[in-house]
Amino acid sequence: MTDFIPFAAVWRPSAVAAVLVLGLLATATIAPLQGLILRHAGDAPTLAVSANVGAFNLGAAMGSALGGVIVSAGALRWTGLAGAVLSLAGLALTYLALPRTPSATQPAEDDVPAAI
Repeated sequence: MTDFIPFAAVWRPSAVAAVLVLGLLATATIAPLQGLILRHAGDAPTLAVSANVGAFNLGAAMGSALGGVIVSAGALRWTGLAGAVLSLAGLALTYLALPRTPSATQPAEDDVPAAI
């Protein structure tokens, strides 16, 4: 997604539009994710949502800290790579957090047999 920003930064209005679109698309994932978490939270929906928001804030803080270190070192060209590495690390953590048991053995609450 951020690959087009260097091209958009050539002209100021396109840079503003690119940052706006990136921000809108990035925040568009939060509401569906919160809904999904609430759906699977069980008896602790407040705890589940607060842990999710905490993880978002921790990721933002870690990304900002790493970006600040890279910028202060004068290595601006590596900020995109650092963001990609952090994204892959988040994806790997998500994969590790997923349950490994097959869920096909348990019927979902929505699966109600049809009456004949």
